[in-house]
Amino acid sequence: MSPIAIATAIFYVLYRVAEDYLLVPRIMGKAVQVPGVVTVLAVLVGGTLLGIIGALVAIPIAAALRLVLREVTFPRLDRS
Repeated sequence: MSPIAIATAIFYVLYRVAEDYLLVPRIMGKAVQVPGVVTVLAVLVGGTLLGIIGALVAIPIAAALRLVLREVTFPRLDRS
């Protein structure tokens, strides 16, 4: 392989890692108000269980679960 091909491959891998683990969780977390760690874990679990479709729907499902927990479970704990 040529040095340009190796440098391109290294750049691509570093870019994907930075985007997937740093940028996307922060952006999606702010958009749907889900913490970054939960976003990463949801995408990993969703991708593992259902592939690409699971990874795509994992963040909205995590946001829905967080909303249900916040609105249903935690207010009940406050009232008791």
